[in-house]
Amino acid sequence: MAQFIREFAIARGLCARSDKFGNLIIRYRRGRGHRPIAFVAHMDHPGFEVTEDATGGFVMTRFLGSVPQQYFRPGGRVRLFSAEGEQRATIWSVPDVDWKKEKLVRLRLKGTVRRGDFGMWDLAPVKTNHRLIWSRACDNLAGCLVLLALLDDMVQSRTPATAYAVFTRAEEVGFHGAMGLTRSRLIPRSAVVVSIESSKELPHAPMGQGPIIRVGDRTTTFDSRVTMFLEEVAARVARTDRRFVFQRRLMDGGTCESTVFCHSGYRAGGVCLAMGNYHNLGPGEHIREEYVDAGDVQKTVQLLIEVARRSNDYGRAPRMLKQRLEAIFERGRRQLLQTAAAMRLPAPATSVLAEPE
Repeated sequence: MAQFIREFAIARGLCARSDKFGNLIIRYRRGRGHRPIAFVAHMDHPGFEVTEDATGGFVMTRFLGSVPQQYFRPGGRVRLFSAEGEQRATIWSVPDVDWKKEKLVRLRLKGTVRRGDFGMWDLAPVKTNHRLIWSRACDNLAGCLVLLALLDDMVQSRTPATAYAVFTRAEEVGFHGAMGLTRSRLIPRSAVVVSIESSKELPHAPMGQGPIIRVGDRTTTFDSRVTMFLEEVAARVARTDRRFVFQRRLMDGGTCESTVFCHSGYRAGGVCLAMGNYHNLGPGEHIREEYVDAGDVQKTVQLLIEVARRSNDYGRAPRMLKQRLEAIFERGRRQLLQTAAAMRLPAPATSVLAEPE
């Protein structure tokens, strides 16, 4: 994935820089005076890590990512990636250990693997029709797809903006890549950070209704100024394009990298795609491809282009809100003072907050 992103950037005259943690940062700049916007998507997906060398027979793996134990049924199909090429394996057993501490899975295979090789569920890499996109890893390759499409469109249209497309590692095991990135300091502190995610579809946030401006996740709520900025831009797009729709929701089906950036001193918000079969958890406790709505993907790219173009409008919505509140107060100020005087409440002898003697 990282190699594909590098080649994609080079083909468009852009430079993909990496930090010491393996995160990729692509900077797009045309014109001057634009507030920088950093769009962030993680490259990883829950999968298997081979813990020992093996040739044929059985091999022990460690599953990295949040998937309940009951989905690891004997006979479940896995695809391993090694120097020998792609190999198919099946789940043989799950050792009797604490699943929450260490997700160990024993596989049966015919080929050769080495310690450090990795694997995924043996599902379709990608398939699509006119409405949906299925993949073994929509979370978060759909987010990466959005960022690559964004870069491609801005390069072709010569969009005036200063934007960073940031691709992080190891989100699924505890945001290690994002945490490392905040220490690399390759994203300027003045940048507005927007996490782009594929998030579990919720009853109040269905797919097919456009990009979701994410107020928060399971752990925190995000910077309200960023959220207001994203909503203001989305409303502007909707006024000029009747086909464009969007949602504003609290997506508490999981935690995303916006939480990391918010608590590392950045102004951060989030935009996500509603996704089905979150972490490949299909109906009836069966492993299935994840899927997103193709129209949602297109509308998310459309929104982010406008966000990059209008980055200098950041802070405008909070200022306008303050002005509206001040105007409302001024309209009622005189009556408020008159009724307060008529109430003739006696002034307290001492402050209610005063310390007792």
